[in-house]
Amino acid sequence: MSKQNDIYKNEGLTTPEFVARLYKQYGKKLYAYALRNWNVNEDQAWDLVYKTLYKVIDTYKNYTFENEEKFGAFIFKIFINYLRNHYRDNKAKNESLKVSDVSPDQMYNKAGEPVSDAPVNPKLVALTEELEKMEDWQRMLLLMRSEGRSYSEIAVYIDKPEEQLKVYYQRLKESITKKMYERL
Repeated sequence: MSKQNDIYKNEGLTTPEFVARLYKQYGKKLYAYALRNWNVNEDQAWDLVYKTLYKVIDTYKNYTFENEEKFGAFIFKIFINYLRNHYRDNKAKNESLKVSDVSPDQMYNKAGEPVSDAPVNPKLVALTEELEKMEDWQRMLLLMRSEGRSYSEIAVYIDKPEEQLKVYYQRLKESITKKMYERL
């Protein structure tokens, strides 16, 4: 790249223009790297890419870079740190999940009715109630993404444009998380 096109110099660019140039030059590369080498799903990869780009915007002025290659290495180092943190956090979550052995006999009484004396998890009740308030297509989107299905596959079942499903999914996740925190 020529000296006048170096992104890290940010000469004459507004913040949205700077973000767009960063995304255009580095976003898809980071995304592909996360999917291929770290085995994260699409949404996690995009979240990590955006975190990285916004962290770069917040911190790059604290450093000096000899050239665009050094700036790219700086971005990649931040991204790798976010990937490691993500891996560590998810590894801890997966290890903390415990599977309990419950026989079918323990789930139903002698009359064949579900056992009702089992403790009710208030988080599960709140989540169920919030999901019941949603439209069918919203529940389908959340369920299918949780199964790891691609947006193109989901678009076949939901009458929404494929390119908008990611936005809908992110908004639904944020909304349900916010409502769960409010309730609990």
